[in-house]
Amino acid sequence: MRTILFTGKGGVGKTTLAAATALRCARHGHKTLIISTDAAHSLSDSFERQLGNTPAEIIPNLYGQEISALEEIESKWGEIKTYLNALFASQGLDTVEAEELSVFPGMEELFSLMEIRQYSRTGEYDVIIVDCAPTADTLRLLSAPEVTSWYLKHIFPVQRTAARAVRPVANRILPFPFPDDAVFAAMKRLTTQLAEMKQILEDEKKTSIRLVVNAEKMVVKEAQRSYTFFSLFGYTVDLIIVNRVLPPVIEDHYFDRWKEIQETYLRVIKDSFSPVPIVSAQLYSREIVGVPLLEEIGLGIYQDRDPAQVFFAQRPIRILKEDGRFVLSLHLPFVEKAEVDLSQKGEELMVKVGPLKRNILLPRILLSRKVQGARFDNERLKIVFR
Repeated sequence: MRTILFTGKGGVGKTTLAAATALRCARHGHKTLIISTDAAHSLSDSFERQLGNTPAEIIPNLYGQEISALEEIESKWGEIKTYLNALFASQGLDTVEAEELSVFPGMEELFSLMEIRQYSRTGEYDVIIVDCAPTADTLRLLSAPEVTSWYLKHIFPVQRTAARAVRPVANRILPFPFPDDAVFAAMKRLTTQLAEMKQILEDEKKTSIRLVVNAEKMVVKEAQRSYTFFSLFGYTVDLIIVNRVLPPVIEDHYFDRWKEIQETYLRVIKDSFSPVPIVSAQLYSREIVGVPLLEEIGLGIYQDRDPAQVFFAQRPIRILKEDGRFVLSLHLPFVEKAEVDLSQKGEELMVKVGPLKRNILLPRILLSRKVQGARFDNERLKIVFR
């Protein structure tokens, strides 16, 4: 199953381009599902067709779904949420406060994204197009599987072992309820599902991100930061789509300065993201809603190419052998060496890039080796082990 995630700064037009791509995939004969993980769903407005929590046919071969985050939370977080409600209530919080605190920020989008795992298992669709939330929420969302897996590995076993030993006494003397085995089982089940989803998202042969940008300074800067994040966490960007490019037919002098600005940032985008392919969609004279206009813009972007193809595949993390030493090569664009901090503890390598941090579980071949040094080479951080 091919999975394509669309993201970009709020307002750049990612929903429109995700919808246009889904239509082109369907026209190419792929059974396609487009889903929205954004809490503020817009797919129904884009297609001018009411969508809900179950897939609905839009045209032959194309189905749409606006996932109900509340239903997903109840089905995947229910047991844990019930325990947290009881825990917060025991500390004097009222029912409403306890209910609010038991659902963490970003959880709605996370559980919506987990639908990818289910569809991957059933094989019901050839292509899944995901209309993600704006980049800030997507970055938090895509790091969640790894963060949760880290929690399971380092904290969960200790807590569960301790819980079994002290629960009989704790429930009598502690002023709050102690989690039972059902809560721990739900946590383990959830974390296993998240780890499976992470494997799907990191498979560069089947899954990629399409980054939607406008030719403007703030949008391009955020796209560069996002691209660094995606690389750090092992996700592949296979296409950059520049939206709302002023077409040559606009000759009104009012737009002359805007044309200069766009030309400047189109060059910046080309220089910044090469060799990732870059395509563009022109600014239309009207709002792009409804199937006919979405098909028109999709045809303009992809022309006769299959939009489901992988346009660019580059493994963000590779292990090489250079001069008899093992090297972990990590793609980190838009980063200076002074911004990187490395530390090694046991079987983990912690890579910190500015405000971003990732704990990389080292492969078996590097477990007995220590970091000797690191250098940048053509946008890749090469970490040498001895």
